[in-house]
Amino acid sequence: MAGIKLALNLSEYQPNEASEMEDEAGLEKSIFDMQDLNAIKKRPDILSRIKFDVTPQIVMEPRFQLKPEDLQKLREITGYVFYIETECEKPTLMLMRVGKSDITSTAGMIEEIPSELIQRAIDNPVHPPVYGMYAITEEIKAWLKKQLDL
Repeated sequence: MAGIKLALNLSEYQPNEASEMEDEAGLEKSIFDMQDLNAIKKRPDILSRIKFDVTPQIVMEPRFQLKPEDLQKLREITGYVFYIETECEKPTLMLMRVGKSDITSTAGMIEEIPSELIQRAIDNPVHPPVYGMYAITEEIKAWLKKQLDL
């Protein structure tokens, strides 16, 4: 019954201050607004919050924010996550923003990466893909850290 009540009350939903701030911060970005490698390199706010060990599989796990263990997990993965997107014309390295309210958005597209690194990650995945998203490999992590001076 609680689920039905929630669904009926969605029409009365008023975004809270945090979600309004996230919208203002650019959750509704178009592909033309995404950061490239050089732009990300100049963003200490992004660089300091990159989660190299968080995979798309972890991000896409079901969570219920009222459970303390799920809320703690969300705190741990909030930040920026690199992944390989294959549901596009050409597989591409992307940067996803994971917000504190469990909302994700695409923040960057890294076209500078050698295509053979991407292809090897798809051919020999670290984890099975989820919704066409592949986790980055150690080889890609090393390349990114070098390119971003991390």
